[in-house]
Amino acid sequence: MIIRGVFSMSIINRLKFLFKGENDKEVTDITNDVSNTSDDVQATSSKKVNDSIVSGTKTTAPISSSVKNDSEEDSNDLTFKKDLESLDDEKDSSEEIVKEDTPSETTTKEEVPKEDKLSEDDKEVKQKLNNKERDKMTLLTDKEILNDSNRDPDFTAEFIDAGIETVKHCFQCGTCSGGCPSGRRTPYKVRQIVRKCLLGLKEEVISDDALWMCTTCYTCQERCLRSVKIVEIIKKARNIAAHAGYMAKPHKMTGVFVMNTGHAVPINDDVKALRSKIGLPEVPPTTHANPDALAEVQKLCKITAFDELIGYDEATGGLKE
Repeated sequence: MIIRGVFSMSIINRLKFLFKGENDKEVTDITNDVSNTSDDVQATSSKKVNDSIVSGTKTTAPISSSVKNDSEEDSNDLTFKKDLESLDDEKDSSEEIVKEDTPSETTTKEEVPKEDKLSEDDKEVKQKLNNKERDKMTLLTDKEILNDSNRDPDFTAEFIDAGIETVKHCFQCGTCSGGCPSGRRTPYKVRQIVRKCLLGLKEEVISDDALWMCTTCYTCQERCLRSVKIVEIIKKARNIAAHAGYMAKPHKMTGVFVMNTGHAVPINDDVKALRSKIGLPEVPPTTHANPDALAEVQKLCKITAFDELIGYDEATGGLKE
C-alpha cells in the first residue's frame, strides 16, 4: 500500500513537471523516491522500473511512458469536461431563449379570460340564471332550519292510520319524479311531497299549490321500487289540505260539475259524436242516461258536506263568492 501511494505521488509530481517542462529532473526524483521508500525496490533505469517488483506482475512498459499516458488521459479528461461544460452552457442558454419566446399557461390565461370567450347571448343567459332563484331538489332553502318545531308527528300518523303505511318505505330514489308527466311541465315534484309527508311538514305540504298539479296517472306508483302508494299519499294530503281551507279553484269547479251533472267531466256534443263514431251509445249509462240518479248523487254530497267543502252555491249552481 505504501509503494502504491509513493507511485501516486510520483505520478502527480511528474504531471506538475511536465506542465513546467522539467522532465529530466522529475525522472531523477521518481528514482530517488522509489529507492528511498524500501530496500526491496530497485530502479533499473533512469526511465524504467520493473513493475514485477512492485505489483508482482511482469511488464516491460517504462514509467515515463505510463506517466505520459496518464497525463494524456488526464488532459483528455479535462478537455472532455470543458466540452461538457460548454455544451451545458449552450443548452441552458437555448432553454432560456425558448422560455422567453414561448408564452406560459398563466400568461395565456391572463390574456384570454374565460368571460371574454362567452358570447353576448351566453352572458345574458348566465346573468338570468344568477338572478333567478333556481329550483332546488332539497327540502330546505339556505335560510331555513328544520327542527322539531316544524314537524307535526300527527300528520304522518294520518297516512298510516289511513292504511298508507308504505309512506315509511320511501328512500328518495327519485324514480317517481323522473317519470312524472306533470313534473316535466310544472313545479310539481312528487318525491319532495312524499318526503315532507314522512317528516311531518304539514303546513309546507298542504299550502303548496303544486300538490294539486298531480293528474293521478299512477305512473309513479307503477314504477316505484318500494311499492309505495304514492298516488294514495297525494290524495290523502289533498283531503287534509281541502279540510284546512287549501284547495285549488279548478278542483272546486270539478266538484261543481259533480254537483250539477253527477260527472267530474260532463259529456258535450263533441264527445257524443265521437262515441257514436266508434260504436258506443252517445250517452253512457250514468246520470246522463238516468236523470233520477242525479238526485241521489246530490243527496250524498250534502250528507258528506262535500258541497260545503268546495263552497257550492245551490242557488246559482256555481261557487260562492
